[in-house]
Amino acid sequence: MTPDLWIVLSLALLTELLTLPPAFARGSVPGGIKWLFYNRDTRLEGVPSWGDRAVRAHDNLANNLAMYVGIIGIAYITGATSGVTMIAGIVLLIARVLHAIVYIAGIPYLRTAVFAVGQFAMLVYVWEIVVHFMGR
Repeated sequence: MTPDLWIVLSLALLTELLTLPPAFARGSVPGGIKWLFYNRDTRLEGVPSWGDRAVRAHDNLANNLAMYVGIIGIAYITGATSGVTMIAGIVLLIARVLHAIVYIAGIPYLRTAVFAVGQFAMLVYVWEIVVHFMGR
């Protein structure tokens, strides 16, 4: 498996792992375990603010995962991957791990900066795809 596909797999695994902090936050409040196993038709009271941020951190990554898979997949399928995309993928993965940590910790400006680094890494992939096709 290529480094770029490892990045996709790692991002998918990170998305799955980010389901755990919200479950822990919700399960730790009175009635939380029952709430986790029921239909969740009501809002669970008493969840710490970091638990709500953990939900949003997971949702943010889950919402961006399709774009990451699409762009990295196009680069892989078309042969536009290189050492540059490998570095961009590593930067993206590190940025997304840091984004989750900083988001859950509640550090707003750093959260945005780390997110921007990840998005820049995706633009590097797009650039490499364009250059690959323009070079033909």
